[in-house]
Amino acid sequence: MTALSSRDRRLLTVGLLTCCTLVVAARGVPALLHWTGAARDNATQLGAEAARAQSSVGAARQTRDSLAVREARYTAIKPRLLDGETAAGAGGALASLLSTAAAAANVRLGSVQIRTDTAHADAFLAIRVHADLVGDINGLTTMLAALERGQTLLAVRELSITQPDLAAGDDRAESLRAELTVESLMANPARVSR
Repeated sequence: MTALSSRDRRLLTVGLLTCCTLVVAARGVPALLHWTGAARDNATQLGAEAARAQSSVGAARQTRDSLAVREARYTAIKPRLLDGETAAGAGGALASLLSTAAAAANVRLGSVQIRTDTAHADAFLAIRVHADLVGDINGLTTMLAALERGQTLLAVRELSITQPDLAAGDDRAESLRAELTVESLMANPARVSR
């Protein structure tokens, strides 16, 4: 082996440094750019998540205020709903209200059918009572007025009035037959927190 001159050593050193620089530039720069881009994307995603979190915190205050308003409405309306632990119990309470109003108005109450819809998971359950009534026009209107003015919120969903004896003379008292469906609401026991 021959000794390299200083000029050859410098040339060899420059050549090796150039090769190393090219390898680093060819491999390292794209890797650095990829890493920088990934870090930038990650920072953008974190910024978006932080903005969503701040928005959620801001919305929580509005949600809490809305919940307070709804709770106040529910508290105000609760005494006007049907009482009962079950839908059947609330149906019995509605039938009792109808019976009391009919008796006070001197209207004869026939068959009473309680209809409840417990399949829905709403906050309130609709309770319906369908009944047959017999009485004069004054008695029927007095009974309907008593139901309307009562404390419990009610809605008359169906009302049909017929006169069964059209040939009755003026000497007989007027007798009308009515079919009535009354609906009210109860708090759904499955949704009420105890």
